Amino acid sequence: MVFILEALPAAHGDSLLLHFGTKAEPGLAIIDGGPTGILNKSLLPRLKEIHEERGKPKRLTVDVGMVSHIDDDHIHGIDDLTQGLVQNKIQPILEFKRFWHNSFNDLLGDDDEELGTAASVVSAASVGGSVQPNTSAVIASVGQGRQVRKSLDTLGIGGNKPFSPLVVNGHKSSPLTINKVKFTVVAPLDQQVRDLQKEWAENIKKMKKDKAKKAEVAAYLDKSVPNLASLVFLVESGKKRILITGDARGDHTLTGLEKCGAMKKGGTMKIDVLKLPHHGSDRDVDHDYFERIIADHYVISANGKYSNPDIPTLEMISAARKGDDDFTIHFTYALDDFSDQKVAKEIKTFLAKEKKKGRKYETAFGNVRIAL
Repeated sequence: MVFILEALPAAHGDSLLLHFGTKAEPGLAIIDGGPTGILNKSLLPRLKEIHEERGKPKRLTVDVGMVSHIDDDHIHGIDDLTQGLVQNKIQPILEFKRFWHNSFNDLLGDDDEELGTAASVVSAASVGGSVQPNTSAVIASVGQGRQVRKSLDTLGIGGNKPFSPLVVNGHKSSPLTINKVKFTVVAPLDQQVRDLQKEWAENIKKMKKDKAKKAEVAAYLDKSVPNLASLVFLVESGKKRILITGDARGDHTLTGLEKCGAMKKGGTMKIDVLKLPHHGSDRDVDHDYFERIIADHYVISANGKYSNPDIPTLEMISAARKGDDDFTIHFTYALDDFSDQKVAKEIKTFLAKEKKKGRKYETAFGNVRIAL
């Protein structure tokens, strides 16, 4: 059986490929497409290589397409890709068997076009400790999510089948087996989505009527909607397991793992690959996250922008694995290629200190391809 995770160089975002099945019947999943420019720089060139490897069929079959959440650094490349397919501008032509995407509209039942127009929001400003560059970017992501949904409907792959209408932990169709590989929805949790819908209905719609409070809407979207609603999947092939996390909060992921039966309440679990949430930021994880999810491979998709990955995140991994160096931390870029060399220098300093302490776990930079 083939079971390989590729984390493509996606600047400060995520763009993942999951290979599974057999050589005779290969399976492929595309998970996120990174920010602007990544489709043509990384994702599409790799898809063309796979197309050639498969003998250049008329259409390249993709068993699963997925947008983890609507943040620009995850959805932009997928928006470009799906619009390109609708407009017959993408080669090779991709044939998606299914696509999973909880758009803002579906998640909260709000089709207000105003939320998809960046110009409708107050001018650029950092809101609520957001890592987004400005408030308009937050709202623009809502519009991108809406456009992806429209493109998927045009391509005949909308609706999150078989999880329709929303992809949530607790849906009767989870887990789902594709080519002998099991996909289990870990997050978002159904109750959290219900709570989000209720809060939106009661409070945020009122804010939209007040121009002075539009920054509050953006802050709410940034802090609550994208990351809380981020898709998390546990993917299993035989005894091998990969956890795909989007930008989900660590506590939500732990609860979701318990609810789907992958982890005992308050217990731990061993997996082969953990794709770290939020590009290695320490905003969404705590010590117990790494103490309870023990991985052979940790994957960080980041290039230094927004200070990601954070050194405290690396420290948490190291502390959780004290006395056990049988693991590898993978970075999607060489440190010399980081957009922020201050971050690269901090990582170099941290790793030098680790080596001085006698730590022997491995680190790998660029060309992330983990075959299990």
